[in-house]
Amino acid sequence: MLNNKEWKLIKFAAGADNCNIGDDCAVWEKKSLVITTDHMCEGVHFDLSFMPPNAVGWRLMAANASDILSMGSRPVCYLLNIAVPKGKIETAEKMISGIKQFASNYDISLIGGDTTGGKYFTVGVTMFGEKPEKPLLRSGAKPGDTVYLSAPVGLSKCGYFHVKNKTDGFELSKKRFLFPDPFTTMPISFRDINSAIDISDSLITELELLSRSSNVKIEVDYDMIPIEDDVKKSAVLLKIPLEEIIFGSGEEFVLLFTSDKLITGSYPVGKIIESKEPEVEVFNKNGAIDLTAVAVFNHLS
Repeated sequence: MLNNKEWKLIKFAAGADNCNIGDDCAVWEKKSLVITTDHMCEGVHFDLSFMPPNAVGWRLMAANASDILSMGSRPVCYLLNIAVPKGKIETAEKMISGIKQFASNYDISLIGGDTTGGKYFTVGVTMFGEKPEKPLLRSGAKPGDTVYLSAPVGLSKCGYFHVKNKTDGFELSKKRFLFPDPFTTMPISFRDINSAIDISDSLITELELLSRSSNVKIEVDYDMIPIEDDVKKSAVLLKIPLEEIIFGSGEEFVLLFTSDKLITGSYPVGKIIESKEPEVEVFNKNGAIDLTAVAVFNHLS
């Protein structure tokens, strides 16, 4: 799952001696900050022919806030950069209104940024949070830990199809796609968490990243994964295998984490096993499930 163009670029940028460049955020020890940045490009991350501009802005803020939250911090301020096509100022203002609404809801201050022109919309945010005493890292999973999901997954991919096709109903999945809110899908407390990663690319991708970063085997019991009725009905309607939605849905902004404690309010879905090589195994009552054909979210598609 990780042998894709995006990860080849990340490894190239990091260099051969530093191919694992970190977590959902950079940790700036000297300034006691966690920092993340995300940008979204028209035609890759959003399509204004069926998505309202304010939802684009909201989703961008959600992506960044999810990274900050997944480190055990809380966003406090952000920088905004936007490239605006000629004659599209009104659309840009609507996009920015979604950004401002998210920021206002959670008291996140704008401290600067940049504007420019472009053939297509590109909008990016760099977000800052105070470094917690114990930042949550991908490398902290320990043998014996339970693997948890903080909320059900799969809704975002379903919502994308329903918004694009103007399907009646399916309001839960449409909302998760257009206006995801990581503040409502994170654990109540981060105190007893050993490792964490937010689900932005897909569940299977994040499982593999967690496994590699901690050098452990992860066993996932498919029958324990929480699945919303919206997702089950969508799988039937869209004629997509249910496991492809669950493991391939991106931009969920839900936390995948491990702990050696019982975490109430979250969903135990597997366990961490000591291993000489990182590995992810998904099984159900009938045995192992082959997920090699699952199409995952791709930022370069």
